[in-house]
Amino acid sequence: MCGITGLYQWADSPDVVRGHLKDMCQAIVHRGPDDEGFFVDRSVGLGMRRLSIIDVGGGHQPIDNEDGNVTAIFNGEIYNFKSLRANLERRGHRFKTKTDTEVIVHAYEEDGPDCVKHFNGIFALAVWDHRAKRLFLARDRMGVKPLYYVQLGSKLAFASEVKALLTLPEISRVVDREAMAQYFRLGFVPAPKTLFQGILKIPAGWSLVAEKGQIELQRYWDLEFKQPTAVWTFDESRDRLREVLREAVVDQMVSDVPLGAFLSGGVDSTGIVAFMREASTHQIQTFSIGFDEQHAYHNETPFAEAAAKALGTKHETLIVRPHVVKLLPDLIEKLDEPLTDTSFILSYLVSELAHRHVKVALSGLGGDELFGGYRRYLGPLVRKTVSWIPSGVRGALGKQLERHLSADRGSVLGNLGRYGKALGRTLHLSMGEQYLGLLSVLSAEQVAALLSLPPGSRDPGAELIALHDHAPAVNPIDRLAYVDAKTVLPESLLLLSDKMGMATSLEVRVPFLDNRVVDFVTQVPSEYRLQGTHLKRLLKAALKGVVPDFVLTRSKRGFGTPMGAWLRQDLRPMVTELLEPSRLKRGGVFNPETVQTMLAVHDARKEDFTEAIVALMMFELWRERFQMRMP
Repeated sequence: MCGITGLYQWADSPDVVRGHLKDMCQAIVHRGPDDEGFFVDRSVGLGMRRLSIIDVGGGHQPIDNEDGNVTAIFNGEIYNFKSLRANLERRGHRFKTKTDTEVIVHAYEEDGPDCVKHFNGIFALAVWDHRAKRLFLARDRMGVKPLYYVQLGSKLAFASEVKALLTLPEISRVVDREAMAQYFRLGFVPAPKTLFQGILKIPAGWSLVAEKGQIELQRYWDLEFKQPTAVWTFDESRDRLREVLREAVVDQMVSDVPLGAFLSGGVDSTGIVAFMREASTHQIQTFSIGFDEQHAYHNETPFAEAAAKALGTKHETLIVRPHVVKLLPDLIEKLDEPLTDTSFILSYLVSELAHRHVKVALSGLGGDELFGGYRRYLGPLVRKTVSWIPSGVRGALGKQLERHLSADRGSVLGNLGRYGKALGRTLHLSMGEQYLGLLSVLSAEQVAALLSLPPGSRDPGAELIALHDHAPAVNPIDRLAYVDAKTVLPESLLLLSDKMGMATSLEVRVPFLDNRVVDFVTQVPSEYRLQGTHLKRLLKAALKGVVPDFVLTRSKRGFGTPMGAWLRQDLRPMVTELLEPSRLKRGGVFNPETVQTMLAVHDARKEDFTEAIVALMMFELWRERFQMRMP
């Protein structure tokens, strides 16, 4: 696990390249505190910081092929590198290290940019082809590892984190207005945009080729759901899934340094740990986050500790009493961009805890998206149930539902009420529009009022609807899973997991997003994964007998913070300061009246605007921390 950086210039200027590469690497030293490496040619420079995981002594990067005409740097892990290496050796390639990085250069020799189609792993990589004078960049299929780039005249720069690019003198710290509207609509910015004008991210499953001054982006993989015709029976699928998950976990346990796992006591993380225990001759180390009695609803400590006891792990728990006022500005800097999913706070703290004991941690991320673990996936069922009611009547009924339900993030009933209110607002819409409504922080109208957008402005969430409507899937549940896999999963959940883990120099691996697991899911009818209101039906069946029964029957809890309470207590002075009307008026970004109305409605508990207030607060902290200006 590392951080990578690089510069490609149409005009030769090696002195400039070398000087800037050092600064770029220094900005991401936390991603790789163990080693540093550089390669500089006339038109290209590659730099990396290394967190040594495999072949600790011999895996120094950049790494070349036998005759030195292909050079690569790499952030991540290639889990099938041993089988790829054996195949490449049969073709006559000679290896000088035991690292997975060296597989990349030889695979590129054989297949060029298509080499990534054979990699099962998490990666952001760069390859310099000396003969073709070609720079090749790629991001893994599901987007576990981020990769940013920017074109500056006759120069292309790339890096694992935006902060490395900001060291370049040509970068102007200007906010991208379109991305800003997307952020307040969705709570994150979908690829390829970022909140930094001109700085883009390579989408999950895409690659970039820069050659002779031309830059071309290509999608090398997509999540394609097969026709919903059962290939296997439910029982056959259950057994196959169990073995596929077992294989994925075993392969992702390969490490030359101490390894552990995050454990919440939920289905996903407990399943991962159970398979780790099967495969290991040593006691597994597990880590979890908890809260005191004041925030009992969000406290998963009892579940995690019960699962740890049943599985016999060496368990560490951190009870969170963070100084959130002090912590937030620092974490915004580590994230590069603000997010409204405040689980990044918990991800950072649990990563910090784990790093005291291990250098690698396995996570249950991805299980909800692949196996139907979110209540919002019940939308198609609700829609089918009420489809006989005329749209206008559904809209009126939805408004009544919204008006009479309460929303409280600190209780089970309150969270169900919050979901019910969102569902009520969207009952009369198309499935894509309904799903956008369930995901959104603010409606398109609210974003327009907040940012004073001109009348008739395009909905900032329109791309999400288009993704849904054109998804390579037939079943409604598969369409929703596709949207999540292309948006919120890589650009929010996986991004915060990567950034918070690497901020503590911890590598986080995600077995549920292993190629074999993802490919298996695309062949399984959606009713196997989610039937009626039975969330994660297939996954729970596969884990029956693998994890304790009490794990399979516990109610769904999200990995979240008591942000609603924090906004009324610890963070209230910060909210008041950052969103004070005269300050907002001077900033010239937000409509102060809209913000004050939102705060008043929220304080009166007429509507839950927690995410919107978080979005505003995070944006202001980010703008101040990164010294951003409006165009």
